[in-house]
Amino acid sequence: MKKLLLGLLFLSGTLAAQENDKSLVIIGGPTDLWTNNRGTAKDEFNAFTNLGVQFSKRKTASMDVVYTGLTGFKGDFFSPGEWNGKFISANASMRYFFIPRKKTSVLKPFFQIGAEAFARRDYGFPGNAYELSAAGGIGIDVKLSKRLSIIAQSNLAIPMAQSTEAGVKIASVRGSNNSTSFGLVYHFGWKAAKKKLDEDAAKLAEEAAAEAAEQDRLAQIAANKKAAEEAKARAEAVAKAEAEAKVKAEAIAKAEAEAKAAAQLKLDQEAMAETTILYMNNKWELTEESIAKLKIVASALVARPDIKVRVDGHSDAFGTSKNNLKASRFRAQGAANFLIKQGVESTRLQVNAYGEDKPAASNNTKEGMSLNRRIEIRIIK
Repeated sequence: MKKLLLGLLFLSGTLAAQENDKSLVIIGGPTDLWTNNRGTAKDEFNAFTNLGVQFSKRKTASMDVVYTGLTGFKGDFFSPGEWNGKFISANASMRYFFIPRKKTSVLKPFFQIGAEAFARRDYGFPGNAYELSAAGGIGIDVKLSKRLSIIAQSNLAIPMAQSTEAGVKIASVRGSNNSTSFGLVYHFGWKAAKKKLDEDAAKLAEEAAAEAAEQDRLAQIAANKKAAEEAKARAEAVAKAEAEAKVKAEAIAKAEAEAKAAAQLKLDQEAMAETTILYMNNKWELTEESIAKLKIVASALVARPDIKVRVDGHSDAFGTSKNNLKASRFRAQGAANFLIKQGVESTRLQVNAYGEDKPAASNNTKEGMSLNRRIEIRIIK
């Protein structure tokens, strides 16, 4: 790619050999000034003769920067005492050629736009008028030789601001001036093909080096970004694997704990399943047999502080239901009090009295009634 660019650069440098990039011209011609007479406040026409100098510098094949200085007078140039009006102007413009110029170009039409500073002295006024104008125009450059050409151009300047002895006006200035100029142009500042090629080649090499450095910089940024993304992906993968392993381990531990708790609960339930204590008729005192059973329950509860139990009191149907409910409550509470004395916290015990409402057997026989006078202890957690 660089070889192709250098080859094209060499070809263009050869074609551009002996081309100039600056010009100087002595110009002159008529200037028509339409303005407002400061004495009568009426518009009037003044015809001037102008002479001046114009300098241009080439920027591209289609554009020049142009600086123009003109001085104008009325009357006989060879009899200055008869002048009755004069002006001086300075113009800076961008000149655009309708057709990009080549070494072989002869006719080069153009238009130009810019700004102009204009100072004039009118007949009969001691002070000067100063104007700042927007300017534009058209023209043509006709090539005569490598160094010479003739130029014809016409520019129109419209004042935007004016300062006179009467004060300053902005955007309300009346009048305009049109300058038509002709001149012989001298072109200079040309560069030999080798010198131009060397300069352009050096510039191209510098740009190529800068582009290569930028490409290296972008490649390094991309590599660093890719490495960072890969490192981040690896770290996320490791973190994900660790999280999954932790979740799996926690699930296994939880399952083992639940299985162990279920097994222990089953053992506890089997150990205390249907712990039933029977009572004699209308009695609720604990017998030695009852105490022996309650000690087994108390030992199990002390060993397992995480479980709670329900102590349910019952009675047979003999007598009034009120007395039977009372007897069942005394039986259940008596058993609970014994367990508390054995070290079981009262908050772990739920005491219920059902009276004769939940018989375990028929109350029509003595055997059935003896089975109904009881307390039952069951695990509730």
